[in-house]
Amino acid sequence: MHKQRFGLLRAAAIILVRFSPVIGAIAGLIIGAFFVILWGENPWLFIVELFKGAFATPSKLGATLNRTTPLLLSGLGTAIAWRAGAINIGQEGQLFMGGLGAAIVAFWVGSLPNAIGLPLTLLGGALFGMFLASISAALRLLNGVHEILTSLLLNFVGVLFVTFMIATVINDPITSGNPQTPVFPEAAWLPIWRQLGGTHGGILVAVILVIIGSYVTWRTPFGFRLRMGGLSPKATRASGYNPNQLFFIAMLISGGLSGLAGATEVTGSIYHRLVYAFGTNLGFDSLAVALLANINPVGVLPSALFFGALKAGTLSMQRAIGIPSVLLQIVQGSIMLSIVIGFALGRSKRLQKLIRSSEFENTHPNIQT
Repeated sequence: MHKQRFGLLRAAAIILVRFSPVIGAIAGLIIGAFFVILWGENPWLFIVELFKGAFATPSKLGATLNRTTPLLLSGLGTAIAWRAGAINIGQEGQLFMGGLGAAIVAFWVGSLPNAIGLPLTLLGGALFGMFLASISAALRLLNGVHEILTSLLLNFVGVLFVTFMIATVINDPITSGNPQTPVFPEAAWLPIWRQLGGTHGGILVAVILVIIGSYVTWRTPFGFRLRMGGLSPKATRASGYNPNQLFFIAMLISGGLSGLAGATEVTGSIYHRLVYAFGTNLGFDSLAVALLANINPVGVLPSALFFGALKAGTLSMQRAIGIPSVLLQIVQGSIMLSIVIGFALGRSKRLQKLIRSSEFENTHPNIQT
């Protein structure tokens, strides 16, 4: 009887640790459904309208994929960096800087063909994101200031600097209303597929990079060194590698991918210009994407699609049942909270001993087997 009970406890512990992100996503939707009940509506209708709003027609599918693209790129960078021990949370500022870099390069490549101008524009966005991330990395390595603090504060610097640039230096004087730049030359436009409801080519770039990033992280010596640097800098140094160098590279990768996310957002939008507040909350949302993916580059793809569908489906849900959009923030917050709780439980020493049954039995001899 005791052995059977122990087996059930161990199985539950393994499920909790390994599937805490999925459990968190389900918990978030359940909490959202609960608030729908408080609103006086059918919770099942909430789920149905979310799904219909994200996938029911080609145009809605296109909106979902376009919303998924920046989350996918920035979430991938976050996962790779965190695996390497670089806790970058400056995605918001890096994404905005990426949009600015793309805009600056876009006007410079105006006379070039699209096959040359577009890659240069995207590269410009990635480099601007790298630059902002490199500041946090340098402060960590030179002065010991933790990257969590600096990358968080640099979010405000990046966003406000880009806002200033849009309103002054690169502002389009002809337009009125919200500050924005002139329209980019066609050399810097991402292709748009009308058959997929207006999906732009950024999703293809993002999926290819996820495949490459996952392969490099898990299947190459370089990826192994990155992960080793995150797990044990001492062991990395003893193996003949520089953990500080690996940390710096990981921060650049994360910043570059967040910058690329901003670049795809502005070159693939229907406006083809840099608009005031174009990427608000996209960087922060990518943190939730990485957490839901369990900090695994492979899992970023379904995780980003899940959040992209949530964002796209919310508008349809609002029109269908009158639920305010703030409910989406409640669902996202509930998911993140549930995942963080799952991570905390997963790091519990007692739970880890329970999972390692032999160790548990050795340290708890009173269990009858």
